[in-house]
Amino acid sequence: MGGALMALHRHLLRQLHRMNLDETRPPSAEVWRSFLDSLNSVYETWDRDRGMVENAFNLATAEMEELNAKLAEERDKFANIFRSVDVGMAIASPEGRIWETNPALERMLNLQPHEIAGKLLTDFIDPYEGKPCCQDTLLALASAKLATKKFRHRLRRQQGEPLIADIQIAGVVDGQGHAKMMVFIIEDVTELTRLEVELRHSQKLESVGRLAAGIAHEINTPIQFVGDNVNFLSSVFEQLLALCNTYHELCAKAAQEPLSEEDTARLKQQEEDADLNYIWETVPNSITATLDGVERVARIVQSMKAFAYPDRGEKTSADINTALRNTLTVATNELKYVATVETDFGDIPPISCYLSDLNQVFLNLLINAAHAIGDVVGRSGRRGTIKVRTYLENDKVVIAISDTGTGIPPEVQARVFEPFFTTKPVGKGTG
Repeated sequence: MGGALMALHRHLLRQLHRMNLDETRPPSAEVWRSFLDSLNSVYETWDRDRGMVENAFNLATAEMEELNAKLAEERDKFANIFRSVDVGMAIASPEGRIWETNPALERMLNLQPHEIAGKLLTDFIDPYEGKPCCQDTLLALASAKLATKKFRHRLRRQQGEPLIADIQIAGVVDGQGHAKMMVFIIEDVTELTRLEVELRHSQKLESVGRLAAGIAHEINTPIQFVGDNVNFLSSVFEQLLALCNTYHELCAKAAQEPLSEEDTARLKQQEEDADLNYIWETVPNSITATLDGVERVARIVQSMKAFAYPDRGEKTSADINTALRNTLTVATNELKYVATVETDFGDIPPISCYLSDLNQVFLNLLINAAHAIGDVVGRSGRRGTIKVRTYLENDKVVIAISDTGTGIPPEVQARVFEPFFTTKPVGKGTG
């Protein structure tokens, strides 16, 4: 408004200057008419501009009110979603300190809002897990070097057992890329994890079931020669027992009277029938073979037990070399007809792992290797080679399994980690 008045003032001055007013002679009617017309034109222009400004202001005000209403509606909608969703949610500062939580997270942790506010997410992670793997991610999010990340952690609760949770962390940045806040989405997957463990155990038993005939054959072979050796030892024992009875009888007789030639001949005949030299040579070998057979059966059973034993859903310290030996034992019957297995187990430390899952992976790799070699050698009688190697590289344990089979076709290599993908027909493979 002040600008318009100044413009009007400047216009009046210019018009008065043009009128060349003379103090001795008043302006003519024509001059006054021109001046008034000019003044009227200025007023009309100013009034039109004022109206346009007023309309624009009213329109902007209406739009602002509409935007504020929509913003309030969206804010209420977000607040309702935040409060009512079944998954836990929290809003935190750029440094990760929690500002606000929703009821689902409070129920999950069995804590009140004021007991959570101001704390870091890492304060609720079970110390059993050591350094939380999300700690470095929180720092990366705070510096806006990362947008979002997902983890699985065990969280402590105020009461009750710890829970297993999937945690998704997202960083919110401004237009300049500076971190403004963090959003935590926390889902309780304790029951899901338990079901996954049961499913993996079922799949493992299914794998053992597929190999059951071969395992039975591997057990039956030593059992057969154990049985043969035991039958042989039983017959030898009967012969030696009869010979011992004769010795006992003749010793008792010799204490009362001299033995006759008939007694001596009978004893000698029994010794010849028993073939004592053969017994002295054969029985030790037979006992050794029997013990070896029993040990072999025990080793197979122990390997099956170690392979199929259900895990607790937690990482444990495990000897990978022993795990590979057990898996090779379980898969022996599948491998021995098509391949020679070469092992090179290095001096490696125990590692923290989900051993049950690794056993399943090892079995799958070995059976797939046997099938791949079988596709190459067919019924030719030739045998391929499966190499199993472990070694330490840059403080990391490396497990390398290779075979002389067909290899993975280039067109399916990108899908090898795709769940349930297989190139095998129904009923073949490891599932």
